[in-house]
Amino acid sequence: MSAPRHVVVHASALSAGADRLALRRLDDGDLGVIDGTEGTDVVVVRGAAPSAPVEDAVLVCQVEADSVRCYRVTGGEPGEEVESTVIPASMDLFDRVRGIFETDVLRDRAVAVLGLGSGGSFIVRELAKAGVGRFLLLDHDRLEPGNVSRHELGLNDVGRFKALAMRDLVHRHNPAAEVVTSTLHVNGDTKHEVLEHIRKLGADVVICATDTRESRLLINRLCLQNELPMILGGVFQRAYGGIVQRVIPGLTACYQCFVDSLPGQAGDTEISSEADAARFSYTDRAVLPQPGLSTDVIPIALLMAKLALLELLGDASPAFRGLNQDLVAPMFQWINRREAAHAHLPPMGAGVDELSVLRWYGVLLPRLDRCPACGTKEVVTKDEVYGVT
Repeated sequence: MSAPRHVVVHASALSAGADRLALRRLDDGDLGVIDGTEGTDVVVVRGAAPSAPVEDAVLVCQVEADSVRCYRVTGGEPGEEVESTVIPASMDLFDRVRGIFETDVLRDRAVAVLGLGSGGSFIVRELAKAGVGRFLLLDHDRLEPGNVSRHELGLNDVGRFKALAMRDLVHRHNPAAEVVTSTLHVNGDTKHEVLEHIRKLGADVVICATDTRESRLLINRLCLQNELPMILGGVFQRAYGGIVQRVIPGLTACYQCFVDSLPGQAGDTEISSEADAARFSYTDRAVLPQPGLSTDVIPIALLMAKLALLELLGDASPAFRGLNQDLVAPMFQWINRREAAHAHLPPMGAGVDELSVLRWYGVLLPRLDRCPACGTKEVVTKDEVYGVT
């Protein structure tokens, strides 16, 4: 087997002390990856080059202090040096974003992401890339073939629990991240277990990316009772638009306030699966799933990720500080297309004076005094309805 033209070496693979490792081939053999898998293709030497002939190997990797150099094996001896790239361990991966914020701050922050569908998976990926250090990933579903067109995971992950597959995705971007996973189904029967997971993680913010009103109401109540900030988002039918809500206990309106104040808009939800369709079916005809495009889901997920970063960073980022003055609304609305409730809008054109598609709008949503979840006047009649005590 000939040596590759370029080698990628995971620094952590060489720190374990193994003398022989496998070489994984990519790009039709042009690229070799040394990721710590046991094998015989690569001889690892520390300090000076090996004095004895190298048998049955393709490469010799010489490790000295902080440097790694790789050599082709020719006639049993180390020969020509091969161009290589070393992937460093820990937070060195985030050097290039330190001009925006100090990544050491995010290393100590924890995020609970409840719901790992198309939007939730994108949020997790972005937070991992930003350097968030601790995650709770919770979802009861397995990845299905039909999910792949809108999900951060791919066909290689079909059949896996989304929570476990997303853990691997986090580690591909941030190997040092601590990731706790759960396959619990969020409902009244599991609410105490869900809360225990959130508490054990020490979550600084909860991201509600579930797709049912019942689960959102339950998570909303749990966050209010435990004084946890929550970022919630959802898309309208066929993802022609969507909303993002930031719930700060004691300060902003909660999700229950939204449902009670704007029931029509709260009921305008995407029907993206057979299970969703079953909930909306009429007695005389079935409702077919009508999922939106990934490109229409991502704007909503992107703002959710940005609001989560605002909560995690506080005043630690001068670059983000201005956003705390811009993103002051408790709710934001985005419209992808002139459709359904927004079909009457004029084309966007080049003006900025009218409501238009492809723009964010802050929505002033007041707290309701008699809200059964966050209201200032005691109302307890709905507690059992939503399965929260």
